[in-house]
Amino acid sequence: MKRCFRLTLFSAFLTLVAGSQIFAQTPSKIIIDGCLTGVQDGAHISLMKEEGSVGSEVAKDSVSDGHFHIEYAPEDTLLGNYSLMSFDDSFPSMALKLWAKAGHPISITGKNTLVYTWQVKSDIPEQQEWTYFINANKELWNAYQKKGVIRKGLMHIALDDNRSPEDKKTARKSIDSLDKVSNSIEYTIQKQNLALLQQGPMTLTRLEVLNGVANQIKWYQKEEFRAPVTKIYKGLEPELKNSVYGQKLTITLYAPKVIKAGDSMYDTKLLDIAGNVHHLADFKGKYLLVDFWSFGCGPCHASIPELKEIAEKLERKLAVVSLSSDTKKIWEKATEYFKMTGNNFSDLKEDRGIYAHYGVAGIPHYVLISPDGIVKSAWTGYGTGSIKSKLRELTGLTIED
Repeated sequence: MKRCFRLTLFSAFLTLVAGSQIFAQTPSKIIIDGCLTGVQDGAHISLMKEEGSVGSEVAKDSVSDGHFHIEYAPEDTLLGNYSLMSFDDSFPSMALKLWAKAGHPISITGKNTLVYTWQVKSDIPEQQEWTYFINANKELWNAYQKKGVIRKGLMHIALDDNRSPEDKKTARKSIDSLDKVSNSIEYTIQKQNLALLQQGPMTLTRLEVLNGVANQIKWYQKEEFRAPVTKIYKGLEPELKNSVYGQKLTITLYAPKVIKAGDSMYDTKLLDIAGNVHHLADFKGKYLLVDFWSFGCGPCHASIPELKEIAEKLERKLAVVSLSSDTKKIWEKATEYFKMTGNNFSDLKEDRGIYAHYGVAGIPHYVLISPDGIVKSAWTGYGTGSIKSKLRELTGLTIED
């Protein structure tokens, strides 16, 4: 810790000597300096740019002598959403949430690999407000992250084809037990966050925290949270209600009817990359396979060749429609990356529009609709050949037809 302290003083001395010249030279960069103890030298630290549900690595550094330094030149000088994380095994699968913009340096300190609760020094109000909620539950979040590191190791065993079936079964049972403990910790955190949110005015940052509380209703059916969360929601200003997290909250508290097998399909205005309007009803008369996906989803990537083959070889009897849950920017990037053609659409509402009406909780998610517009089946997940197999089972169609 002394080494980091001396480095900080030296950096401050350089700044005083150079005056405003240092900052005049790098006003277009996000600069992050980190001082860590309890983290092995060589650990990789990645800066991720967050766009909706997709995080892309934009810069990285390795810990050396307890220190890391990251610089990134964003496309603009606007406030952006970022995160710091490490993919090393000693770290949990969580990320330190950051608000960052060029010309506003960030200082990070940490005493372990529990990255989610590393301390952030920043002059950005949103960051300061978020840090308040993290610090209020720091010990609980640390316990949660420690469970996460253990879970990570168990997942390696459960997915390792070289391990015995008994070892894999034991690992999965341990994961289930661990998840129950982690869920209990998160429940306590969100209960405490709710108490904090009931004090003081609502802001966009606090609204994001409130969504974390509301997820106890959405994912764990903790109905005790509904009344107090609804009370806060009803008092929101229109600007907050119409924000991304305001819309997410609306869906959680007032969920639309979820379309299931046997129901008429839900339809809405869908756009292609060029901005042309389409509807699912345009494909009546054929079977319709709707693919809900995201650029940040590995199994979605893996499924694309199979979907392209199905679309080409069954085009007379079946249409494939891909519906992105990404922001327009990421959707455009994904379209270019995969050289996507065909029915590549979005309602530009990410997971807050048609996704909610079809109850999409995980991706890739597939919905099969009959030629007369009735939902025939829905399923989640992908493995090589799984879509062909499912279509054969449900429709009798094969790619040879």
